[in-house]
Amino acid sequence: MYDTPGFDALHTATDFDLNTMPYVSGAGLDTGKLCLEDTRQEILEEITDWINRTEENTPRIFWLHGSAGTGKSSIAHTVADRFKKLERLGSCYCFDRNQMVQQRDKSIFTTIARDLADRDKHIRSALGEVISVDASLKNTTDIVQQWKEMVLKPARKISEGMVGPIVIIIDALDESGNANSRDRLLHILGGKSGKGIDEESHITKLPSNIRILLTSRPLPDITNALMGVEHVQPKSMDSLPQVSTESDIRHYVSCELSELEGVDTRKVSSSLARASDGLFEWARLACAFVKNDNEGGWTVEERFERVLIRNQDNLLDSIYTLTLETIFPKNRSDSTHLRRFHSVMAQVIATAEPLPLGSLKSLRHYFSDSKEFDVGVIVKPMGALLSGTTNHYSAIRPLHASFPEFLLDEKRSGEFYVDLAGIHDGLAFASLGLMKDKLHFNMCKLPSSYLLNSEVSDLADRIKENISSELSYSCRFWAYHLRHTDFISRLAEEIRAFFNNETLLFWFEVLSLEQKIGICSSLLTFVLEWAKVCACSVTIL
Repeated sequence: MYDTPGFDALHTATDFDLNTMPYVSGAGLDTGKLCLEDTRQEILEEITDWINRTEENTPRIFWLHGSAGTGKSSIAHTVADRFKKLERLGSCYCFDRNQMVQQRDKSIFTTIARDLADRDKHIRSALGEVISVDASLKNTTDIVQQWKEMVLKPARKISEGMVGPIVIIIDALDESGNANSRDRLLHILGGKSGKGIDEESHITKLPSNIRILLTSRPLPDITNALMGVEHVQPKSMDSLPQVSTESDIRHYVSCELSELEGVDTRKVSSSLARASDGLFEWARLACAFVKNDNEGGWTVEERFERVLIRNQDNLLDSIYTLTLETIFPKNRSDSTHLRRFHSVMAQVIATAEPLPLGSLKSLRHYFSDSKEFDVGVIVKPMGALLSGTTNHYSAIRPLHASFPEFLLDEKRSGEFYVDLAGIHDGLAFASLGLMKDKLHFNMCKLPSSYLLNSEVSDLADRIKENISSELSYSCRFWAYHLRHTDFISRLAEEIRAFFNNETLLFWFEVLSLEQKIGICSSLLTFVLEWAKVCACSVTIL
């Protein structure tokens, strides 16, 4: 129809659909994590000045590092919010230990590329041209190709027309997985040759007005990759003036406790600020403990004194232990409450993605080796430690990454230690059982089997109404839990029944409706790998 050379490529670039590229949802800016107003002013100004610097030799990366609980993420999200309001935020990409199954490390630059393309039509056009030449790039998990072709190349192509600073924020790099999973990402950020990185794809080839703010704990592999590198400006949270940090925490505590009656807020704020040793997370938990008038029937002054008395070398561990001891007091004659805590927290930590309270309850109904009980009895009192405890539909997740780390280390958590052994068995059984009961023909009551999903105008509403979060979760992650279990003949029988039943077709239907049909091959691979461990070669498929 068109004879103009190159028309197809131009047409593809102009009409490029960003939605065809992998995008990690929920990894962006979270305004709930912003610094309290009038706190952290010095470090925020330092980072802002670095972003706005125009010198060509300005380091491309500002690496803010420090131990757990020091407030790195709050600073990162505050910078993101500030520059979003200025329309200068290129992307905000946050790793999350609770979302490791999403494999955010494999979609980091496709997500950043989509964010950049969303904010700038010229980058969008340049990205479209790249994809039109090699459509396979859209779904590659090779982050070096993502970086070179989808971020670096489009940005360099339009660099002469770019005016003003653009900041990309990568938060909590230490929560991206293990050292092996982030090795190639560190090669890109650190600019080391090898692993597919050459001179032309070095991070310094990024236009000079594009900066990357990176936060992490100073883990050995991250430190080795970034420390002493010319294009990286490191900043330790420990280097922030103690007086300034203590003043900020004092201000935070004063605001948090301002509504308490009969309390010398100034005295309490000063004492807690000094005791916090610079840990905002400790201060947050201490304030939550002092404010909670349900904590063991103590007065405010008594709760305040208990916080200070329990001040130990490991501040976060001491405040976690104190909080849990108050919620779940020792009772030598009955350890049921504590056993339930262990079971529920194992479920919360082991789920592949956070689930709301209602979904946790629904899945627990199918646990084969435990008596059913109300999960809310355990979860609801833990509002200082978990998010989503106040309603039935918000995801339950640890408020800080250090909490599950504490629970999973028996030496640190003692009686509150959570052993994950066996929990994946329970979740695999529960997912299969729930799918068996809830999957059926025409899950979303579509008017015709001949319609494409894209032709159903209200499909999103139908999915929301007919596919519960626990059913969606089970369909997507039952094989993930299977992969983490030892071979169990009874579980093999459940899987054989699943594959020999029409339920299998309804499973495909749900994955198709949710645009997840592409994960089938990897899920089936998990099943085959799991079945191979059986010496008797039980046939499942």
